[in-house]
Amino acid sequence: MVRILITSLLAGTCAFAQTAGAPPVQAPRPPATQPSAPPLVPQQSFNPDNVAPNDPVVTIHGVCSKNAASAKTGSNDVSGKDGSCQTVITKEQFNTMLSGMSLTSQITTPSAMRNFAESYSQLLSLADAGEKAGAENDPRFQELMRIARIRALADSYRHSLEEKYSNPSQDEIDAYYKENIAKYDSFKVERIIIPSINPNRTPAGRAEYEKKFQQLANDIHERAARGEETQKLQDEVYKTLSLPSPPKTDLGMKRRGVLPLNIYKLRSRDTIPVEYVKSEIVRDLHQRNMEAAIKSVTGSTHSDLNEQFFGPTGGRGGPILRNPQASDPLYPKGLKPGAPMSPAAPGAAPPNPGMATPAQTPPSPK
Repeated sequence: MVRILITSLLAGTCAFAQTAGAPPVQAPRPPATQPSAPPLVPQQSFNPDNVAPNDPVVTIHGVCSKNAASAKTGSNDVSGKDGSCQTVITKEQFNTMLSGMSLTSQITTPSAMRNFAESYSQLLSLADAGEKAGAENDPRFQELMRIARIRALADSYRHSLEEKYSNPSQDEIDAYYKENIAKYDSFKVERIIIPSINPNRTPAGRAEYEKKFQQLANDIHERAARGEETQKLQDEVYKTLSLPSPPKTDLGMKRRGVLPLNIYKLRSRDTIPVEYVKSEIVRDLHQRNMEAAIKSVTGSTHSDLNEQFFGPTGGRGGPILRNPQASDPLYPKGLKPGAPMSPAAPGAAPPNPGMATPAQTPPSPK
């Protein structure tokens, strides 16, 4: 505040000095020509590639914590010019921290990098305070660290599998391609659509449309099999059914899969070369190998759960419903098992334990 006040006073004094001793200002004459605007100064852009691996990218003043990202050469804790403690994180340490947390692909923009660095600085300050307060001795902290260690080990192992199976060899790719060669067949297909939905909503029009539809579908199928042009047949279908705008029949090249129920004509068949489906094979191999590796670890283990603690589960994972028992804490006092919940009418016969009691129908008003 004092610095701001002094700066303001200095600025006011300079302004007063410039106006008090100056002669009266005369009205300037208009310039003959309009002066051009000053050229724009190019703003210096940042480039992370210009930062060396050992250059500091984050400096946290006032924190000397062993929880900071450790360098390969030693500690990050250094002393400032005034003797205060500060933590320095280099570019290599920062990138290693992002990679260890699997955040490299998520934090890509400069703003996201800056937000992460600032958040990490705050967490490091709180962790340093918690360490000084003895939070490490709290049993809850120790249990949390045990669970965090288990989760970190599992995530680290899964990450190692991801890296292991993300780049299969060319021999694996060729072998998978030959084993699944039918997946990479491509077909040049033409399609004839015969709409089965009747645009006429009246019952008579619907019956007439369905009869015409069946006859037309059989006729078009036979004529297409004999080699007639598919686009000509498609136009005839829409004209016969009084439908506008017949679609194009040429679908181009298609892969194997499920196609809607229509009339199709196969023009040609080919097999896609392995170099065009390499990325697809790599993805399929990665998924298959990952599933096999995880199943080899988890498939041999199983767990037994205490149903008294967790409760029994049904076929869909929900609780199993049963009839109330006399031993249940909320069972009504004095009520015998099997007895009706509502009092019976005077003179009514006792219910048969082996038969269900029918629902009483209220008398109709006279």
